[in-house]
Amino acid sequence: MTKKVAKIFVLTTIIIMLLIIALLLVYIYKFKDADNGSGENANNVKKDIKITQTTLLNKALPDADTEEVIRGIIFIGDKEDKDLISSAYFVNFDKQENKISFYSFPGDMKFEVSNELYKEISTSLADVPQVLTLSYLYKYSKNKQGLKAGMLMLEDYLELGISHFLFLSAEDADKVFYFNTKGDSTFLQTFTNSVINGDKNAKSEFVKSLYNSKFTDIKKNTYVNILTSLQKVNQTDIKFVTLQGERFDGGVIIKKEDIVNMLSSGSK
Repeated sequence: MTKKVAKIFVLTTIIIMLLIIALLLVYIYKFKDADNGSGENANNVKKDIKITQTTLLNKALPDADTEEVIRGIIFIGDKEDKDLISSAYFVNFDKQENKISFYSFPGDMKFEVSNELYKEISTSLADVPQVLTLSYLYKYSKNKQGLKAGMLMLEDYLELGISHFLFLSAEDADKVFYFNTKGDSTFLQTFTNSVINGDKNAKSEFVKSLYNSKFTDIKKNTYVNILTSLQKVNQTDIKFVTLQGERFDGGVIIKKEDIVNMLSSGSK
């Protein structure tokens, strides 16, 4: 009888131990699975963050060397107040047809950014308003990101296919353009003679003297290539147009339709 009880006790103990081991194995397996799941979730979160950070402000712009038509904005700094922009050009350079047009915007031009773009840009440039004046644009961020944001905002408003930007100080702009008292402009004659019509070395030296990668998305060598292409353009196919716009609330409103009409009417 004692042997039988002992045998039952031993068997019961073994069964209980096996059950405990089985429960432990189940627990360990579930814990491992949960740990892998949290790792995958963490990776997914990282991926989501990476996607969120890929905004328009860090998206690559087209290569101007490969474009048949280059469309960009040239911001001109103010002579008296270095924090302001005095004016800007929308530039349309058709390298196939050998035609180039400069459309001048006044510094007091007012324009509104769409809700979608404003929401994206305001996360990086917190102080920028949704309705802004061109002359104050440089105040919000004096760097490449700020200038790119300015280009994107103007493109958002005008919808002209603008994809490049350049900032020139007033002193550097005076080496390229001639501005009369009415605000009209053209290429400076010395710039035309010595740079546009000069040899490649003259073009390279001129670009080198003005170039600052912080103020443009275009590479130094590409500017030399642009000047080389510009040498092929006849004087009659170089257009400078001053956009007057309509006075409103202490500023000027430029309608994109006015520029589109000029482009389509042959003022390329």
